[in-house]
Amino acid sequence: MRPMRRKPGGVGKLFCVSLPCRGCYEWRDVKLISRIILYPLCVYAAVWCWNGFRDRYENMQLDRFGVELEDREEAPVEGDGGETGGSDTAYDLEEVNRMLTNSVSAKTEGQSPKKPEPPAKAGNTNQVENAGEPEKKGGMMTYFSGMLAALIVFALLVARDVSHIVGERVGGSYVTKSTKSRKADMYEEAESIWANGAFVDAIESFRGYLRVFPGEYHVHKRIAEIYEKDLFSFRAAAMEYEEMLELDIPTSRWGWVAIHLCNLYSGKLGDSDRALALLHRVADECGDTPPAVKARERLAKIDAA
Repeated sequence: MRPMRRKPGGVGKLFCVSLPCRGCYEWRDVKLISRIILYPLCVYAAVWCWNGFRDRYENMQLDRFGVELEDREEAPVEGDGGETGGSDTAYDLEEVNRMLTNSVSAKTEGQSPKKPEPPAKAGNTNQVENAGEPEKKGGMMTYFSGMLAALIVFALLVARDVSHIVGERVGGSYVTKSTKSRKADMYEEAESIWANGAFVDAIESFRGYLRVFPGEYHVHKRIAEIYEKDLFSFRAAAMEYEEMLELDIPTSRWGWVAIHLCNLYSGKLGDSDRALALLHRVADECGDTPPAVKARERLAKIDAA
């Protein structure tokens, strides 16, 4: 049977947060949960503070409008001419005569007349009635400050998350591009060494590539080809193909590698037993793929002979 590779489990996760009776959560999951809580909380706080600010402002305007209406109702209304004009004139004459008599009597007695007290100003009543306005303004500004703070926190959260997402995408594409370019540079360097005829040095260069980027199928295949066609080291080539059978590659590709290894065993190396065993594996494990069909045809010829 083909060897099965175990995928790494989640035991080695470093960044996690343990919650009571909930197990272990990754830090990224905790950040997502906190965002789900913070975003609606900021919006709710901003809306609540806005409603409070609006209610306080409307109440203050209604109180001020009510005071103005009371002042207008208390102001005297001057009448038009006619009988009222005559009565006012009479009242004024009587008042003058009374003041004259009072002044004469005061002179005779050596005393000064008392000055009439001025009427109370309307502004004093307004000051008394509007004494609570500073408290209302203070509460209104408190609501406004809370709304502003909630909006600022919401904007900061959005800006941080958007910048984080954009940074991850840009950084990920940059790392991917740099990795591809590094692979291409290392592979081209090894190929240039091979083109100059230094086959052993080319193999060492390909080995260095695999140490940095392990599991590359085409690099293993290139090493096996150099062993087989340039150095004529068939045993080393067979060992390289055996190592390729351990890679996690598609079934069809695995079958063709095994077929090529069968040809090496049955031809250059003279090991027909290994070749026959490997043919049976290809026929049994590769299903209906082209290498499996070819292996069954060869086995049928061997049985017919």
